[in-house]
Amino acid sequence: MSEPLVVVGNGMAAARLVDELAKTSLGRYAIAVIGAEPRLAYNRVLLSSVLAGETASHDIELKPASWWRDRGVTLKYNSLVTEIDVGRRELKIAGDESVEFSRLVLATGSTALRLNVPGSELAGVHTFRDTRDVDLLLTLAAKKKRVVVVGGGLLGLEAAYGLAKAGAPVTLIHLMDRLMERQLDLPAADLLKTLVERKSIKVLLNANTARIMGDSHVDGVELADGLRLDADAVIFAAGIRPNVALAQEAGISVKRGILVDDHLATSAPDIYAIGECAEHRGICYGLVEPAYEQARVLAQHLAGRPAEYRGSVVATNLKVSGVGVFSAGDFLGADGSEAIVLSDRKRGTYKKLVIADGRLTGAVLIGDTADALWYLDLIRERKPVAAIRTDMMFGRTFALPSKAA
Repeated sequence: MSEPLVVVGNGMAAARLVDELAKTSLGRYAIAVIGAEPRLAYNRVLLSSVLAGETASHDIELKPASWWRDRGVTLKYNSLVTEIDVGRRELKIAGDESVEFSRLVLATGSTALRLNVPGSELAGVHTFRDTRDVDLLLTLAAKKKRVVVVGGGLLGLEAAYGLAKAGAPVTLIHLMDRLMERQLDLPAADLLKTLVERKSIKVLLNANTARIMGDSHVDGVELADGLRLDADAVIFAAGIRPNVALAQEAGISVKRGILVDDHLATSAPDIYAIGECAEHRGICYGLVEPAYEQARVLAQHLAGRPAEYRGSVVATNLKVSGVGVFSAGDFLGADGSEAIVLSDRKRGTYKKLVIADGRLTGAVLIGDTADALWYLDLIRERKPVAAIRTDMMFGRTFALPSKAA
């Protein structure tokens, strides 16, 4: 008889876990996936493309309903899990329903942060996190509403780009001195700012939000330096918070995220966590690739095979506001490392490769990201680069001409 395995959360991490389990443990588990959103799992990375009108909402679904059905997965979406009874191995779902489990995987993701500033609860203040947010922002853009986006990381840039392309006048404000400070050095971020501003997005850096103005509805944003920005709506895209309440209330150990070991196991027996809600060795990864690596390791572990998750090389490889951006590894350069830089602002490209001990340890690319995955392989596999050092800045075709056909 199949063991009941329940996954709470129906996002990208959960979908990848089911895919991996189908390869390793088909028939061993009776899998049920329970998600709060009212639709099949979708590619959250592409939400800005939906907002910008470049992709249809139904086209970002990761798998069709038939894929889940063919693998014997019970799908319950638009269902909110309200409690984990660790002792009884039972979940309670809003509406008094309960589901038993033998093994449980928490893939509850994260929630967009709302800044704790005066006016943050006014009508017209929104977040950018799921398809329901996209529908609301499309309405704003259609009405040509003036929008202030708070946050110059990935989420903020994507929200600003989508809104601007959909027709809304957009100002993006960011607390730090550069955009995407967790992924880019100063020259790369400065170039990205220039390229973003060419998309009709006004960018203000070192901008600290003091309050959101308005009586019952947003009519502007005031910064700490006294500058006031007219606005009909404010979008908070200034970070995410792991969804840990469900685990915490069940007595499962949490810090910023749900604490997991190298098998992705929590402090409760036979309960695991992966993706944005999980904290491994002090790190909560807010990116897709680490979640996929965790899903792969957990699937192997649940299949009874030796597998351990030792952490991920953090990498970003995306179109950010329509601009190719790649960042991986030690892109700032630790002591003892050297950096090779190629910058062409006129063409909108910037490349920086960081080398230490004869190996590529970090990279930043803006504009031309064609060789991003090759650089990422060099970083992850710690391959010696002495033989290709002279040509590697110009890409794989120049560095390895005999293998690039």
